[in-house]
Amino acid sequence: MIADFFRSSSLFELRILSRCWKGLPVYIPLILLGACSAGSEYREGKYWHHGSERPYMISGVMYYPQVHYKYAAIGEASWYGYDCQGLPTATGIKFDKDKLTAAHRTLPLPSVVEVENLENGRKIQLLINDRGPFAKTNHRIIDVSQRAAKILGFKAKGFARVKVACIPKASRVAALSYQRKPY
Repeated sequence: MIADFFRSSSLFELRILSRCWKGLPVYIPLILLGACSAGSEYREGKYWHHGSERPYMISGVMYYPQVHYKYAAIGEASWYGYDCQGLPTATGIKFDKDKLTAAHRTLPLPSVVEVENLENGRKIQLLINDRGPFAKTNHRIIDVSQRAAKILGFKAKGFARVKVACIPKASRVAALSYQRKPY
């Protein structure tokens, strides 16, 4: 097929083609690097953004995602719901305010955490599948879904003092279900 093209092409066409091919060795590495870019992919029903593992900047602040499941902190939790309903999370799955999910700035995606409301003692396990909170206060350590806030008993108030602890075994299982290498 290529030989037929060269036999039927005029000298002018061959000159143009040879000029194009001279620059091709420069473009091949760029094309190959583009294929390795940190875009997103769809793999067996799971949508994943590779960029969720890289450091990122929000409002001039750098965040460095963890590469381990060692995490425990006490701080403030808030909830999000209506304004994000149906939007893609950092894992690419559409946000549903009625699911037991949460957002964290640096935990590996996905991770499973236990959140305890220190004001009333209620506990719940949540799947971290998004990034946040990015409110201007540093006291917030986690954003939970509307349903999780209702179960934890702070939906009406909007925020609560909580203890958040990562559950390594459940996080590894969640990572495998998302076809991710667990940490």
